[in-house]
Amino acid sequence: MAARLGISKADVVDTAYELLEETQNVQVVTMTAVAARLGIRVQSLYAHVDGTQGLQREIALRSLQKLAQRLNQAAIGVAGIDAVRSVLKAQFDFALEHPAEFAASIYPPGTDPQILEAIQDVSYPMHTILHNAGIDDSVITHWNRLVLSTICGFSSLHQNGQLTLPVSTKDSMDYIIKVLVSDVEEKLVTSEMISS
Repeated sequence: MAARLGISKADVVDTAYELLEETQNVQVVTMTAVAARLGIRVQSLYAHVDGTQGLQREIALRSLQKLAQRLNQAAIGVAGIDAVRSVLKAQFDFALEHPAEFAASIYPPGTDPQILEAIQDVSYPMHTILHNAGIDDSVITHWNRLVLSTICGFSSLHQNGQLTLPVSTKDSMDYIIKVLVSDVEEKLVTSEMISS
């Protein structure tokens, strides 16, 4: 079925992303909700996206691109341990400021080349920093999984209002970053000493 004149794929994705940002709930961003916002029938969306899965893919792609931009920006002008801290903080900040977008970015890529490239762009700053410090790729993968699991858990608890003890969540985030950095600190320090 042909799409209504004037509605483009970009309009569909922009509308879906607006809904995501407004509601901070990826479950609310459905074909029905997007069609209603655009004032078209659900069937018309199929000219632009491959159903709900296609819509979720587009949201994931946009979220990954936004996250990659934030992390790459955080890595500019810093190196070594400072770069690791900066990129980790940017990743935490993104997850806390945009929890639904962060959740949407965790998307199984399968063999989708665009999603795989977007994930690689997100991983690039940290992978480069750790790889240049001589850390093995398998260790980097383990460490990145630890980081992702930690940020996902912290973000989820924060979003659901479950971090209720009278201690600043920012202080907790700083503490978590310190612990995560300590796991790779020795290699980073050694690398900095060799290169100086």
